[in-house]
Amino acid sequence: MSTEAGVTPDESLAPTGTDGPEFRAWISLAHTYGHVSKALDRSLAQEHGISLAWFEVLARLNNAEGARMRLLQLSRDLVVSKASVTKLVDRMELAGLVSRETPMEDKRAVYAVLTQHGSATLAKALPLQIHNIRQALAGLSRNELESLQGMLDEVIRGFNAQWRTKG
Repeated sequence: MSTEAGVTPDESLAPTGTDGPEFRAWISLAHTYGHVSKALDRSLAQEHGISLAWFEVLARLNNAEGARMRLLQLSRDLVVSKASVTKLVDRMELAGLVSRETPMEDKRAVYAVLTQHGSATLAKALPLQIHNIRQALAGLSRNELESLQGMLDEVIRGFNAQWRTKG
């Protein structure tokens, strides 16, 4: 059972250095993400002319109510700055994949909206993305995939509880 700080009662609070299990797990996670995301990005660019970041925006908008999201929420979901998501949406808007919308009731809110072209681009790219993700995770069984998802979800919950409240 973990405490609020994420440390179980029997664990030492002394740092273990770069040979500790937390550090090694972090390095493995970062290394895996770097390699897989680079391969996914390259494949999407070659086959469909879009980046992994563009694909993720298209997928998130496709799954959002009304195929639209506030830019602020999009930046939070993508874990990037508001400025970065604004630049990303600018480029996607020029490509005709998304449009911007400002509701009459709140002129401060700006939404990214999936266009028909964006929806069609996502539909064409999705089979390749699913194939590539399956290839990247092919060494894991269904149970291992579910365990991995559960562990990563737990890391995210812990992060949100500890760090999001700090600023």
